[in-house]
Amino acid sequence: MQQPAIPPGATYVPSEDGKALVIREEPLLIRVGEQSVLTMRTPGDDADLALGFLLGEGILLEPEHATRIELLPKADAEDAAIDCVRVHLAPGYDPGPVARERLTRAHAIRPSCGLCGLVSAEGLTRHLRPLQSASPRIDLAALSDFATRMRSEQRLFALTGGCHAAAVFCAGTGELWALREDVGRHNALDKAFGRCAADSRDMSHAIVVLSGRGGYELVLKALRVGAPVVASISAPTSLAVELAEEHGQTLIGFLRDGTGRVYTDDGRVAS
Repeated sequence: MQQPAIPPGATYVPSEDGKALVIREEPLLIRVGEQSVLTMRTPGDDADLALGFLLGEGILLEPEHATRIELLPKADAEDAAIDCVRVHLAPGYDPGPVARERLTRAHAIRPSCGLCGLVSAEGLTRHLRPLQSASPRIDLAALSDFATRMRSEQRLFALTGGCHAAAVFCAGTGELWALREDVGRHNALDKAFGRCAADSRDMSHAIVVLSGRGGYELVLKALRVGAPVVASISAPTSLAVELAEEHGQTLIGFLRDGTGRVYTDDGRVAS
C-alpha cells in the first residue's frame, strides 16, 4: 500500500508498533558575507528562516539590507551534507562588530535557545525601535480566537506532536499574515517574521502568538522587528516580563478559553 503524502518537515522512523511519524531536525548553514552560523531546524521555509533570523538578531535593521537570499544546492555548499543559505547584503551595509559576533558563534544554535553561543550580552537591546503607546487596541477574547486559529493550522504538530508554532496576525483585520512550525521555538518565530518581512507587512500592527512560553529571546526578537503585542499559550519568564515592561510592549500569557493573563501593557488591552 502506498504511503500517504507527508509534509517535508516530517519523516517516518521505526517504532514498537511499526512506523511513527516524527518531526525532522537537520542542520542549516546561514552564510552572510564572510561569517556564518549553523542552526538546527526543521527543513522548509529556509529563506524565511534566514531573513527572520537576521532581523530578529539585529544583524539586519531593515529587510532591504538583504538584497538576495540564495538557497544553495548541497553540491554547491562547502559541506555537501549540510543545507546552506547565502544572504547577500546591500552594497555598503555593515552590520557592525556586535552583530557580526552573533554570526561567529563557537557552536550551532540549539533549537531551544536563540541566545546560546553568544560571547557576551553586549548590544542585545541596541537599535530597538520605539513602540506606539495604546496601539493597536486588542481584546483578550479576540486574541484567544487567534490562538485557536493557530492551533487549527498546526499541521506538523497534529501529525508528530513534536514541534512549536508561531503566528503573526494583523490587529486591525484579523488576517493571518504568517504561521510557521519548527522543532525550535525561535526558528518558528524567525520563519514567521521572515515571511512577514518578505511580504512587506507593517509590524506596528502585528499580534504575535506563540505555542509555548513567552521566553526572553522571543520577546526580544519581537521588539527588534517592531511587534507591539506578544501572546503565548503558556507563561512568560521573568526576564521576558522585565524586557517587555521596559520597552512598552504588551505581553500576555495563558492565552486560552477566551481569556489570558496580562503581564505588561501600554494601554493596548481593551478589556
